[in-house]
Amino acid sequence: MTAPVSPPQIKPPFRWGRLVLFVSLALNLAVLGVVGGAALGRFGGPERAEFAARDIGFGLFAEALEEEDRRALRRGYVGAKPDIRAERRQMRDDLGQLLTGLRTDPFDAAAFRATLQVGMARGAQRQELGQTLLLDRLNGMSAAQRAGLADRLEKSLRRRGDRKRDH
Repeated sequence: MTAPVSPPQIKPPFRWGRLVLFVSLALNLAVLGVVGGAALGRFGGPERAEFAARDIGFGLFAEALEEEDRRALRRGYVGAKPDIRAERRQMRDDLGQLLTGLRTDPFDAAAFRATLQVGMARGAQRQELGQTLLLDRLNGMSAAQRAGLADRLEKSLRRRGDRKRDH
């Protein structure tokens, strides 16, 4: 008599998308924390918050905008979110919770996902504010100013493409 053969155990596929999402979020939080921390430690007065908020949600446009436009966007961000320090503390706390979740044994995927989603929602809010401020600024530009911005943005994108091909 032969022993019954049990069906092979099927291991769920590794989800690269989740790993990439987590790493991206963690890096974004870390970079923003480092830049903000350096800025707060280096500058005094109201400029500290303005510098710490500099490129939130402005993406590639931040490099292509004129200094006057970048300054106006920073002021708009600080006006909408005056307590940059509290925001930075919250991002640090979110990252700390992610690190704790990674070290928890057994791993609690549901709790980790919830922490990721909270961080993503906060990031989306910052990005939405940045995009709104950017659109408001673009609406106030002349056609010639927007064309100049488009030219600088295109040049910046070409430089980035050239750098990627060199590597």
